Amino acid sequence: MSMRADARSLEDTEREALRALADALIPGGAGLPSASEADVHRKWIDRTLRARPDLEECVVAVVRRSREPKAELERLREESRVTFDGFTLAVTASYFMNPRVRKLLGYPGTAPKRKPTYQDEADFYLDGGKLLQPVLERGPIYRATPEASEQ
Repeated sequence: MSMRADARSLEDTEREALRALADALIPGGAGLPSASEADVHRKWIDRTLRARPDLEECVVAVVRRSREPKAELERLREESRVTFDGFTLAVTASYFMNPRVRKLLGYPGTAPKRKPTYQDEADFYLDGGKLLQPVLERGPIYRATPEASEQ
């Protein structure tokens, strides 16, 4: 994923408003940090907006007019679902970027881990026909995608 180097940086007042709004959205609990404890309003929002510059307009629009965080989020959800969805996506993405949050959730990240098969593992699944035999007997089934059916 490429990151934009020229992403606009949030001002201190915008970051403070974001901190309050993010905590209203993700207050923490059950062993997980709040959004501000996870540094959403600083390091992680910067990374999110570099990766997804299309979300910047939503974030800036919300933090500039924020007064009372919970009421603002409720009003925004009712009045402008597109802005609300963009803002909440930016905040939650920033939250889940934090390695501490991912570790607490038991989520290792997006990089798949190699899990090689054992020698004769296929024989185990085919043995006795209990697991795969009905699938093999049924044969291949699928639904063609629109692109495939047009060819």
